[in-house]
Amino acid sequence: MRNLVFCMVMNAIKDLARKWALFEKKTTKKFTPFQVRLWNTLVFLSRFTVLALPFHLILWTNFDAFFLQVLVAKGVFYLLSFSGVFVIQADNFLYVQAPFLWTIEIIKDCVGWKSFLAFSGLVFAVRAVRLKTRVLGLIAGAHVIFFGNIIRIYTSVYASMILGTEAFSFIHDVLWQWGLITIVLLAWLCWMKHFRVGIYAAVPSGAC
Repeated sequence: MRNLVFCMVMNAIKDLARKWALFEKKTTKKFTPFQVRLWNTLVFLSRFTVLALPFHLILWTNFDAFFLQVLVAKGVFYLLSFSGVFVIQADNFLYVQAPFLWTIEIIKDCVGWKSFLAFSGLVFAVRAVRLKTRVLGLIAGAHVIFFGNIIRIYTSVYASMILGTEAFSFIHDVLWQWGLITIVLLAWLCWMKHFRVGIYAAVPSGAC
């Protein structure tokens, strides 16, 4: 029964892709090269918007990320210890001597899952790409974002010990917010360059 439903869904998707390809070919037939680029940009942004729906679904499920929180805390702990900072880790909590005892909690939003979903949306919004290419990009991107996120927290804590703990919010929430956006975009651009794909690539009939 499940196989039948899966086949029906896949056939429906293929049929929809075929109909869309015919519609797109007819619509863009008389477009100038510049208009075609605008059209491809619009399609890309539309796909990215639709692919943002899982983000809201995951928010609604309130999933448990405690294992990742502890993993991130451990990574930050090792980096701080290597830097000569007195720090104690207890599950997803870090206790830093700065010079008073500073308690830092690694919450769910600290593991970088939102950045990974944004990266995934960018990867799947690019058309005419093999599934294997997308999966390889997601695996590499997950590692880059995860370790980049650990560095984000580490540098925020270490810099705050120098500048004062009151600077933590600005470094962590403002400066590194743009830093994470930059990491996601660079990872996406590197993926496209490595596999020679792009949002303006020619799309064969029925391609997704």
